[in-house]
Amino acid sequence: MPTKKSPESTGSDEEEVQYRTRTREHSKQTERTHTRIKQGKIVGEKGLKGIVATPIGPKWVVAVKEEFWICYVSGVVDVPHTSTLIAVGDVVWIEPERDRTEHGDLSAAIVKVEERTTVLSRKAAGKTQREQVLVANVEQLGIVMAVALPDYNKRLIDRYLIGADKGDLEPFIVINKFDLLDKEYYQDVMEDLKVYIDQLSIPTIFTSSKTGQGMQELQETLAGRSTLLTGPSGVGKSSLINRFTDARQRVGAISEKYEKGRHTTTASLVIPLPGGGIVVDSPGIREFGIFQLDAAELPFYFEEFTEFALKCKFASCSHTHEPDCAVKAAVEAGMIDEERYVSYLNLKETL
Repeated sequence: MPTKKSPESTGSDEEEVQYRTRTREHSKQTERTHTRIKQGKIVGEKGLKGIVATPIGPKWVVAVKEEFWICYVSGVVDVPHTSTLIAVGDVVWIEPERDRTEHGDLSAAIVKVEERTTVLSRKAAGKTQREQVLVANVEQLGIVMAVALPDYNKRLIDRYLIGADKGDLEPFIVINKFDLLDKEYYQDVMEDLKVYIDQLSIPTIFTSSKTGQGMQELQETLAGRSTLLTGPSGVGKSSLINRFTDARQRVGAISEKYEKGRHTTTASLVIPLPGGGIVVDSPGIREFGIFQLDAAELPFYFEEFTEFALKCKFASCSHTHEPDCAVKAAVEAGMIDEERYVSYLNLKETL
C-alpha cells in the first residue's frame, strides 16, 4: 500500500524512492557490523593469511607479506577464543574484496582468526574484572625505559615482568637514551638494576637511538622473532624501531588517511623487520593493571622470595605482618632487593 504524504511534504516520488534506497543501503552496511561467531568456517580459495597490524577506527590494517590491507570483520567470523575478538598480532585469514577502499587501498574481510599462542593482557579500565588483550602471538616482551627524561620506573618494570610471566612471554629490558647520562653515573645505574641483571637473569640492553649504542645487540635480540616493545611515553620506542625499518612510517601513512591528525602511536602497531621477525610498537602507558591476579599467587611471581618463603613460620605467610617471616628478614639483611619488596607490597594492596 502506498505511503500517504503529509500536507507539509513537497518532495517528489523520485526523491522518496532515492531516500528509501539510501536507507536500505545504510541498513545493509550496519548489519555487516553485527558479527556472528561460527567456528569451523571454511576459508575460500582466494583467502590470504596475514597478521593484524593496527586498528583504524572500526577496521584493521592487516599485513600480508609486504602488502597492507584495510579489513573489516566479516558478518560471520571463525574465532576460537572468548576474550577480545581481534587484537593486534592475531594471525587471521582474509578474503579480498573486488573494489578498493575510498582511498585506493586494498580491501578485504577478516573471516577467520587463528588460535593464539601467547597474549599480553591487562585489566580493562573500570571496576569490573574484564580482560583487555593488548597483543597476541608475540614471543618476547621488550620493556623499554629511559635512563632520563623520563627516568626509568622499577615499579612498572616489575608489573610488566608479571604480565610477561602470566602470558608466557620471554622478557628483556631496554634502557634507552644513554646519550643523556654522564659516564661517571654509568656504574650507579648498573648497580641500581643489578637485581634484574644478576639476580633475575633478565637480559638488559643499554641503548641510544641517537648514537647507535646497543643497536647491534638489540637488532640481534629482535631478529627472526616476534617482540612487543612497551613502556611509558617518551622513552624512545619508535626511534629505536626506526633504526631498523621504515615500515612504521608506511603503516602510519595509511592510518592517517583514515584517522586524520594521528601523528603519535595511539594504538599498537605490528612492524615487519627486514630479514624476518616482527616488532609491535605499543602506545606509551603509565599504568599496567594485571588481569586476574590474586593475593595468594602474587608471591610466586617474585621468584627471589621462594627459598626464604619455605622458612617462614606460617605456610600461608603473606610476608607483610606475620612474625618470624623469613622473607622480611631477608629484605632487612639485604638478601632480597628492598625496592622489589616494596613493589610486592604495593601490588598486594591493590588486590
